[in-house]
Amino acid sequence: MRRVELYRCARRVVESRRQAAQARMTAEREAAHAAAPALAGLDAAIAAAGAAAARLAADGQREAAEAQTARRRSLTEERRQLLVALGYKDGTLKPHYTCPHCNDLGEVDGRVCDCVHAEALRLRRAEINEGGPLNLCRFESFSLERYPVEMENEQGVRIRPRDIMAGILQSCRDWAAEFGPRSPSLYMFGYAGLGKTHLALSIAGQVLEQGGDVIYVSAQRAFATVAAGEDGGELFASMLEADLLVLDDLGTEFLNAFIRSKLYDLVNARMGRRPTIYTSNICSQELLNQRYDEKIASRLLGGCERMRFWGEDIRLQRA
Repeated sequence: MRRVELYRCARRVVESRRQAAQARMTAEREAAHAAAPALAGLDAAIAAAGAAAARLAADGQREAAEAQTARRRSLTEERRQLLVALGYKDGTLKPHYTCPHCNDLGEVDGRVCDCVHAEALRLRRAEINEGGPLNLCRFESFSLERYPVEMENEQGVRIRPRDIMAGILQSCRDWAAEFGPRSPSLYMFGYAGLGKTHLALSIAGQVLEQGGDVIYVSAQRAFATVAAGEDGGELFASMLEADLLVLDDLGTEFLNAFIRSKLYDLVNARMGRRPTIYTSNICSQELLNQRYDEKIASRLLGGCERMRFWGEDIRLQRA
């Protein structure tokens, strides 16, 4: 969902809260009138006194207008006491809005209220959770204990995965804390089940909390949707304009000339303007070149800090 549509939806939610509050007040008023028929008469008399005071003041009849104003105050006090007797502690019948700052109007002094920003954040988090377990992926839940202290890499060299991953975890924390439009993109790569998506979503969650707009989508779903054409234009536009894009599992998408061109457009449009986090099981530039061609691979990696994940499949350890 693009940011404009996201905020449009958030405003509709806030407006629905206002309508619900007013509907509850109407129901309460009808119940109060049924319990105390005199209340309806008082409401009518208060409204009539107010209208009369305004009319008399406009005609220049000051003393008469003041008399109607005094009558209105007296009737209002009588109404308050009756409501207290009916169990309304503050002696009023008024809507109880969710937001005390804007009364669920969505604006304060011409500015978008914080309640709308909060609802937009909730909607974006819900959207991301449809594609990945955002609520379960936090830096605090990333366990280094699941990584071996030592192992051999593909070349037979002894490495220390736990130390490497501790460094990557700290780098991701720092990157999220310092996030901005000029932050470098990240290319997280390694074999399946090593925590790439977990750390990518941990970053996404923190950037959201800091007020950034985040889109998370798997490469497979993203480019399948773009190719299908129905909602593809909207999704692709949201991917282009998000403050942070997380493109998960790059390399799993069905690939043809059209998809290659869309990937190039995406990489090129965001490069140096808006950061992207790519996760992938493609572990060498040679394999990237073979899959996408050298131009796309060079462009993609050229704007990224590379993070190589090492270890043993965490998902198999949990099984």
